[in-house]
Amino acid sequence: MDINVVSTIPFPIDAVFPAMRDQLQGLAEYMPNIDRIVEHEREEVEPGVFEMLNQWYAARTEIPAMARPFVDQNKMYWYDRATWLEADRLCRWSLEVGFMADRVQCGGTTSYHAVGETTELRIKGKLELDLKGLVPRLMLKKATSGVESFIGRMIEPNFDKTAGALTRYLESKAGA
Repeated sequence: MDINVVSTIPFPIDAVFPAMRDQLQGLAEYMPNIDRIVEHEREEVEPGVFEMLNQWYAARTEIPAMARPFVDQNKMYWYDRATWLEADRLCRWSLEVGFMADRVQCGGTTSYHAVGETTELRIKGKLELDLKGLVPRLMLKKATSGVESFIGRMIEPNFDKTAGALTRYLESKAGA
């Protein structure tokens, strides 16, 4: 499954980029399907290059019947490993879901582009799922599609709604 999201944030890039990198936990209350975000690691490995590990907790959600055998409701979270490149206004990321971590691959980039006084956010990535050996071969395509769709519905709205959440967050800080 490809992930491609392009959004415009009505704030300058010098406000947007550091807010996404440094204040992600504050954005959680503005994001759908997110209970909280916890920062576990942050290191500036060289000037302007940060490596980070955040854990995103999904809000309680209904698990579709096709996905229930594979999804533990107590593991409805994912780790976000990211390298932030300040000079390039770019973030390279990979996600590791709490359930089926060895079966789900998800990664990509988020780039930030100044467009006048606004910022264009471009998220590109790929989500891949491997259920081989877990389900009978005849059901593999249907099961993969069902579980991939569930994971996509859990993660993708947050990609899609990031710009709105960040806009509301920055508006709240401007009004403070």
